[in-house]
Amino acid sequence: MRRMVAIFLLCCGFLLMMPAGIVASATGIVASDTTDERLAAQYFREGDYERAVAIYAQLYEENQSPLIYNNYLISLLEVEEFRSARRLTEAQQDANPGDIRYAVDQGWVEQRAGNDRRARRHFDGLIGDLQARYPDVVDLATAFEARGYADRALETLKRGRELLGGEYPLHLHLAELHEKRGDYQSMMEEYLDYLNEYREDMDRVRGMIQDAIAGDPDFSRNEALRRVLLTRTQRHPDNILYAEMLLWLSMQQQDFRMAFRQARALDRRLGREGELVLEVAELSARNEYYEVAAEAYQYLLDQGEEAPFYLESLVGFLNVRFLAVTSGYEYEREILEEVEQEYMETIDRMGIHGATVQLVRNLARLQAFYLDRTGEAIGLLEQILDLSGVSGRVKGECRVELADILLLTGEVWDATLLYSQVDRMFRDDPLAHEAKYKNARLSYFIGEFDWAKAQLDVLKAGTSRLIANDAIRLSLRIQDNVGGDGNTEPLEMFARAEQHIFMHRYGQAEQVLDSIRDRFPAHQINDDVLFARSEIMESRGEYAAVDSLLAVIADDYPDGLLADEALFRRAELQHHYFENHDKAMELYQRVMVDYPGSIYTLTARNRFRALRGDMVN
Repeated sequence: MRRMVAIFLLCCGFLLMMPAGIVASATGIVASDTTDERLAAQYFREGDYERAVAIYAQLYEENQSPLIYNNYLISLLEVEEFRSARRLTEAQQDANPGDIRYAVDQGWVEQRAGNDRRARRHFDGLIGDLQARYPDVVDLATAFEARGYADRALETLKRGRELLGGEYPLHLHLAELHEKRGDYQSMMEEYLDYLNEYREDMDRVRGMIQDAIAGDPDFSRNEALRRVLLTRTQRHPDNILYAEMLLWLSMQQQDFRMAFRQARALDRRLGREGELVLEVAELSARNEYYEVAAEAYQYLLDQGEEAPFYLESLVGFLNVRFLAVTSGYEYEREILEEVEQEYMETIDRMGIHGATVQLVRNLARLQAFYLDRTGEAIGLLEQILDLSGVSGRVKGECRVELADILLLTGEVWDATLLYSQVDRMFRDDPLAHEAKYKNARLSYFIGEFDWAKAQLDVLKAGTSRLIANDAIRLSLRIQDNVGGDGNTEPLEMFARAEQHIFMHRYGQAEQVLDSIRDRFPAHQINDDVLFARSEIMESRGEYAAVDSLLAVIADDYPDGLLADEALFRRAELQHHYFENHDKAMELYQRVMVDYPGSIYTLTARNRFRALRGDMVN
């Protein structure tokens, strides 16, 4: 038996070494056409059309599939066998009398053969013979477009619109074709004309427009839509659609000042009692446009305490005051204490209950992280946890805040207990994701890298973009800095320095960072060390030093995880602190060009356009 198996395997090996045709004869198996198809396709891809024609001619006799026909026709045209190409298109038309594609190919062959007049007459005839049938119009336009006749496709659709009247206005087909032709103004006109007739399709069309303006490196599509909307708003002031779309576009572009103006005007016309302005205010605050957010909230507060959104506006306004002070440049303790006083007076006046919890949380964060009053902050949060009538989710948010403050004071185990409680209580809720991330960060601080990375890897998908990005960054830092030899000492030291920074122990953090630099001067963690130093310098208001450190990161570590953020932060410094707008524009542009997938790209683009004067303020 073993001898028979050995002989069989030997024969198989011999057959595999023989040419394919001999194998087919020896085994009695007829080789399929797939080998010839692959060979023809290879010649076609390589531009060896002479050989491709020879094989496709044989293949076409047995198989008139669209792919074989198409490659065969192109190959014939490339070797200038125009007579054979004419016969091929005629044969394909005879076999498929209802398919207009092959009629277009007839004209294409004539043009490639140099018979432009004959091709023109042929195409004119195809368009002139159109009947008032929607599928015929679309099929002919598609066939023209497939062969590169975008102008003929446009002519076809316009002729079809005349024939079909209002039954099939073809707006979306025309919009897509205009986009491909680079005529973005006409594209946007068609979308808006469609929306005028089919308001119920708003979400779908906005999705199409959003796809178009998202992939818009030079902002030409965005600007085309803005121009069309502004023109139509002026010409048709009673048409709410254009004002709504202009508000939507302004928020897509993060032009929040324009959005505020549009929301204010539209809110009055629609009688929405401030709802649209509140939406703009909240979105502006989330995107760190604090000045616009404060103006929008103040507008709502001016409506009086009886207005429906007064409380939300008050909470939002004080929150923006807090964020603007703590995230800006050169804030002073006196200003922080002024904001603290505003919070305390408001809470004293309104009391602590479910509607004012956000105020209390913000006050606690201000006191703990900026005014060194952790005891008072903890007391405020514990008050909320003891309240009845406050939702479990709100209490969960306060537990996360309390855990942050406990970690700030060095109560690591109490902090991790609270994070874990929230993670278990809310499971797949974004609040649980936040708690899980902060718990993983805590484990990272204390050197439990394996456990921290496992939790971070869970968070890299299915969470909010912000948490996912933070999780990815920290996970990669752990992955990249745990050496193949198992030496985790540089990472342990850096994690300890980061914990010191979190706890505002900047002197201790600097000592650890100095030690890393001295002991591991060539270690790849040093871009993180530079970035951490920049954060410390920024907390002290040493902005020239911050700019220098960020420049080293961007220039010396362009492929590192921090390069895009370093560039963006440099641009922000030049823009808002040094007021060197030319340099800021240069840096914003580098973010856009060098890091198109960065989370900072959209904001960089809008800041750049504002400095260039594109945005109306």
